[in-house]
Amino acid sequence: MRKTIALLLLLAGALAGTAAFAHGGKTHRLMGTVKALHENHLTVTTTEGKEATVNLTADTKYERDGKPVDRSALAEGVRVSVHLDEEDKNAVEVKIGAPAEHQH
Repeated sequence: MRKTIALLLLLAGALAGTAAFAHGGKTHRLMGTVKALHENHLTVTTTEGKEATVNLTADTKYERDGKPVDRSALAEGVRVSVHLDEEDKNAVEVKIGAPAEHQH
């Protein structure tokens, strides 16, 4: 039984490594707070404190609390989780959260 579990863990680790290699090390996910919102792109301050800009397209979907919403729900200062396309340039889906808390 232990050998079977060890083999399954080894196999799972190998598959996870293959999946990461297939994506070229890209995560296809961006999390942070909206710094700026423009007509066709969004600038996010990531949870690591860096700035990232992604394109918003006609196909970008928006969601809040698990329900589809209009792009107008997106605003500066709200937390977002952005699912990116394969090139990490275009937003496929933007999950909109609560406004970020200000630190004093």
